[in-house]
Amino acid sequence: MPAIADAVGDRLTLLADGGVRSGLDVVRMLALGARGVLLGRAWAFALGARGQAGVAHMLQLIAAEMRVAMALTGVTTIEAIDRSILASPQDAGD
Repeated sequence: MPAIADAVGDRLTLLADGGVRSGLDVVRMLALGARGVLLGRAWAFALGARGQAGVAHMLQLIAAEMRVAMALTGVTTIEAIDRSILASPQDAGD
């Protein structure tokens, strides 16, 4: 995704979809260059399980997980999320 984000720049809105199951996944996708993240089936499962209250609860969970991920990476705003918060293969040996 980073290569695509770099290639399209601000000319297109890059959306990530698929494999997003948590707020951490949302933060990862944003860090990789997505301008928005689609939650796929999560909302449909929440809706089927508990209706509107289920979707509201799922969104609260995603937001809470995003806040934790952002705090652990030292990011205070969504706009500040970038590739610098991601671990690189070189970091694995540290």
